[in-house]
Amino acid sequence: MIPAARRLWRLVRASRNERGFTLVELLSVVVISRLVMLGVISLYLSGLQAQAKVSAAFSGQTALHVGLDKMRVDVHAACSQTAQSATSVTLSLPPCDGTKIVTWCTQANNGQYSLYRNAGSTCGGTDYADYLTSGSIFTYTAQNVPSGSNALPRLHVDMTVNADTSNVVSQFRVVDDLVFRNGPRQ
Repeated sequence: MIPAARRLWRLVRASRNERGFTLVELLSVVVISRLVMLGVISLYLSGLQAQAKVSAAFSGQTALHVGLDKMRVDVHAACSQTAQSATSVTLSLPPCDGTKIVTWCTQANNGQYSLYRNAGSTCGGTDYADYLTSGSIFTYTAQNVPSGSNALPRLHVDMTVNADTSNVVSQFRVVDDLVFRNGPRQ
């Protein structure tokens, strides 16, 4: 016979063989399949965890920027600040007669801090940012500081956001000086 025909004949005979698989072969396939599936599942779960961390960090950063932009608008429009501490600042908005005031503050929220804006003199209201690592974010600088500079009053804001408290690397920090454009001038 021709060698190709012999090979074909052997394949035909082997396909007619109805022996099946042994128990050892079956268990070997099950164990190997299980190991492969465990690897695939662990890769999938680590991807899900990484996605959740990135999503939380992005949400925290986005909320912080939105809050800072809204705070910037309020400070630029404010005539003055009527009360200030490291954790809150109350602003007097036009018509600058004390009838329209806004308070920006931080409050503890499950071990971290949140940034709030409230139309009034109390802390609370609309939550603009979560995952702040500190509640002491405000520093007020009066006009003409340093002396003779003719500088307008300004509010220094230093906020750090960290959605994953177990990972210091994922922190995001924003530092800005917001100027009271309607503040008293010399």
